[in-house]
Amino acid sequence: MGLIKRTVRKKVTRPARKRAERATSRECPHCHKRYTNPLTHVCTVETDFAKRKRADGRARKREEARARKKAAAERRRAAAAERRKKAAAKRSGARRRPSARPAHDYRLCRDGDCKSHACAAYKTGYEDGLSDA
Repeated sequence: MGLIKRTVRKKVTRPARKRAERATSRECPHCHKRYTNPLTHVCTVETDFAKRKRADGRARKREEARARKKAAAERRRAAAAERRKKAAAKRSGARRRPSARPAHDYRLCRDGDCKSHACAAYKTGYEDGLSDA
């Protein structure tokens, strides 16, 4: 093969085939969906109303649960305060209960025959202190 044949013998390429688009198919400017017949096209605008409604229901349910828990905690707190109050009253009542005998001060006792150990010890100590002085 000579030089001339090599240069002439090139592969002939055709232009690439293009996809034929439908001439009647158009896009809706509102919903951006394709349609062929403008008389039968119905726009479907997607909203998130149902999603927001469910989220609102969940939020309301959470709020109700929070309120129920708060009320229960308040009742428990009030009951605990009442128990503490009763226990304190019981303790203070036990301390303030008057004894069966009246208070007896061993230093002021003038009874010579008093059977109290504190009175007897005080009188003995007092007498010993006077005799030593």
